[in-house]
Amino acid sequence: MRKDRSTDYETYSEIMGELLRPIDAHDLDVDTLKRLYESKLVYLENLRVKCFVELNGGEPGHFSMEDYKLILHALAETNRHLRDLILLAITTQLQKRNVS
Repeated sequence: MRKDRSTDYETYSEIMGELLRPIDAHDLDVDTLKRLYESKLVYLENLRVKCFVELNGGEPGHFSMEDYKLILHALAETNRHLRDLILLAITTQLQKRNVS
């Protein structure tokens, strides 16, 4: 199981800079973008749980409290991006109805 934890941390380390950024929406429809944000949220939540368990476990691990804070911040930012996307989609649909 130690190998899995190490692999999780290695993957996290490689993409940690990307976790806070919005997903590039170039040439993506709203539904696809929404699904990507939902997948990102699932990944971040799983990562948060692994980090939490490792931080509170008895054995020393790879994750630090700074990693945990970054993951929490990435979760909040991703939720914000998803909420903004949904509001934009709703607004666009309402504007189309008003024009018709």
